[in-house]
Amino acid sequence: MRYTSILLLFAVTFSLGSCCKKRVVCDKETLNIVFTGFDRSAIRNIMLKRYTKGDSVRKKAIDSATYINNTPVQVSNKPDTLAFSTYTMTTGTAFSVQYGYDYQLTITSMNKNFLITDIYEKDDRYQKVPCKDHDTKCVNGIKSYAIDYKWTESNTLYIRK
Repeated sequence: MRYTSILLLFAVTFSLGSCCKKRVVCDKETLNIVFTGFDRSAIRNIMLKRYTKGDSVRKKAIDSATYINNTPVQVSNKPDTLAFSTYTMTTGTAFSVQYGYDYQLTITSMNKNFLITDIYEKDDRYQKVPCKDHDTKCVNGIKSYAIDYKWTESNTLYIRK
């Protein structure tokens, strides 16, 4: 009888933890941007503008910011490769490239513009996890985007010289 009670208590405790589910809203992921093939001095300063999704005229940006890279760190120890995540904002409003907007990225020293549109997320914006799961790490990953109207299925944008 005693073992049956312990076994029953264990079964009830285990089943309560596995039955309970909570809904977790995932954060938006940032599109990874990597510059490759450029001289470091050419891509030291960049400007990023955010527009309403589908705004083909792009006369008025919602936000804009300029960024500078002063770090000696390169991606994979390649001197011609820099990640946008290593840049520091110098003017404007801090934001990153995410789902829900269109963007224009400008390499200011070259006056070269790149249009980033059609950003799509994976279909896991909401996840159900056990209620006692305190280590839930939920990220709503970027699935694809278009750069200068060329569609790519990836969460990393490589801007090549």
